Amino acid sequence: MDDRLMNRHLPDMLAMKDGRRVTANSWPERRREVAEILCNELNGILPDVPYALDWNVEKTEDHFFMGGKGCLRVIRLTVRTQHGEHTFRAYLCLPKAVNPAPVFVMASFGRMMPVDTIPVEEILDEGFGLCMYACPEVTSDDGDFSSGLAGLFYPDGERTEHDGGKIAIWAWAASRIADALLTMPDVDPGKLMVVGHSRLGKTALWAGAMDTRFQGVVSVQSGCAGASLARYSAGERVGNITGNFPFWFAKAYAQYTDRESAMPFDQHYLLALIAPRPLYVTSAAGDLWADPLGEYLGCLAVSEVYELLGKKGVRNEDSIADDCVLHDGDVGYSRRPGNHFFSRMDWQRICAFMREKL
Repeated sequence: MDDRLMNRHLPDMLAMKDGRRVTANSWPERRREVAEILCNELNGILPDVPYALDWNVEKTEDHFFMGGKGCLRVIRLTVRTQHGEHTFRAYLCLPKAVNPAPVFVMASFGRMMPVDTIPVEEILDEGFGLCMYACPEVTSDDGDFSSGLAGLFYPDGERTEHDGGKIAIWAWAASRIADALLTMPDVDPGKLMVVGHSRLGKTALWAGAMDTRFQGVVSVQSGCAGASLARYSAGERVGNITGNFPFWFAKAYAQYTDRESAMPFDQHYLLALIAPRPLYVTSAAGDLWADPLGEYLGCLAVSEVYELLGKKGVRNEDSIADDCVLHDGDVGYSRRPGNHFFSRMDWQRICAFMREKL
């Protein structure tokens, strides 16, 4: 193991709870153990509430969207349970030049399709589709668990220690969007990916961890509780994030405030739930709160799982330049100059990696 990882005293990913060493054949068993740990201690697990999903294409723009290069569909999704119903929308942009098209599912921070900040035309030119949904339309980004989709899981607005938080709900919504997309003949079912930035990067990782229909998973500066290792982090720590945003996670996660070394996991456990599917992590050199080194080391730590499963991990570099691209393995990593922002450069590198791996 790399000295940088040994010095962080990470829990052993390849040791079963009973002490057996994990093999490629026993990985599914170990994967279930890892998922159970993270459901209990990190993002929580949503109550098993029976539901029905209805969806329809509410609007189509097929002639002038992005200069005629693509088409836009506004998809209306309604989830119904015994506690009521909730509706949210997804905005599907597909390239006309590729059919069926690989599609990224992406959560956004605002209520409208952010075409002013997301280079949709360039993504279409790269041969990819993009399906965006607005997290505030799914459930509010606060401690209110009585409204939106949250109210269908927690009708009294209250959670227990290990119940899922807002990240789990936003990720669940991504899977319901996948339900709709996978019925569309112009969406490639083997090339459905999930991507997100910052707290929505954490959401993308959780969606990919819980739903293997996402064949590629992308984390953009997801930092603490995302791709960055928690032990000896140089950036945001468990106490910071649970103090400010306790509603994103299971309540149990806060018990590791100033006790990261006591966690029965670290973030390479989360990344391991994506193996052996392509995983891509991007950092920004100036985004120190997200701990770019910790994100790279998370990729390095999970590489042993990919290699166990016959895939290739991230390239082991003694030092990482402020502008680098490591696309050799099925775990990819890149870092660019700048701060906390989902940039065009990030998108260009993501598309290049996923085109090669998928």
